[in-house]
Amino acid sequence: MISLSGGPAKVYLDGEPWVSRLNPGRVRKKRESGRHAGGRKTENIETLPGITISNELCVVMGEEGLVAIADLHVGMESGLEREGFHIPRMQTATMRDSIQRIVDRFSPDRIVVVGDLKHEFSRNLEQEWNEVRSLLSFLRENAEVSLVRGNHDNYLRTIASRLGIEMGEFYSAGKVTFAHGHLDNSSRPLVIGHEHPSIKIIDRVGASIKLPCFVHLKKEGILVMPAFSPLAAGVDMARIESSECLSPILRGRDLRRAEIFACSEVGLLGLGSIGDIGSFSI
Repeated sequence: MISLSGGPAKVYLDGEPWVSRLNPGRVRKKRESGRHAGGRKTENIETLPGITISNELCVVMGEEGLVAIADLHVGMESGLEREGFHIPRMQTATMRDSIQRIVDRFSPDRIVVVGDLKHEFSRNLEQEWNEVRSLLSFLRENAEVSLVRGNHDNYLRTIASRLGIEMGEFYSAGKVTFAHGHLDNSSRPLVIGHEHPSIKIIDRVGASIKLPCFVHLKKEGILVMPAFSPLAAGVDMARIESSECLSPILRGRDLRRAEIFACSEVGLLGLGSIGDIGSFSI
């Protein structure tokens, strides 16, 4: 069992907490314990039955003692360096801190990585090998670990097998299937990653912030997770057509009906459907 709790944080635009300026009528109202209407702090929201989403960029199944994260893309800095972009190698340390917060907050028995733990397609770069091994060891110290193969994970099995961690094409918990999302999957309810969904919010003077978000297609029984990597913010879901989606699972779907839950430092923000959001401003 996992208990749901958390603490406050702050985000500012124009010198004031930006979430306080959201139009309450455009923020999805919830009446569960720990959830508030009117744009106030909302840390956990139940979407599909038994599945709770968290502003920590994870999915929680309390009855299963399970937490899921997706799209870590460990070693992305090395990949960017090969393309001529040099940034500090801080991503894995940042994600490790985030995972520790998740462990402290939810005390999971199992952590499921829903694909793209590593970044490089073709081979295991030295940074990847060292950081993936270190991160997997850290995960295993805190819970049982299950890996779902993503399209970037071609050589991950080599590293995982040396640590005694198994990897599969999907993971099932109760009636829920977790798959990365780069391949079609007819299972429902279905939780996927791969898309790296985000939403851009613009303030009255034109400044903007891009927030990772969950995308919930309620009728279809599909939940899309945000990327756990701080370097993989992704595409603004309010500005693409379903035909442009990376995942074949989402192509051809009516994304206008999909609900958006943005992850911010003040908590989860239920922003309504993509069709209602349009160009979201505050």
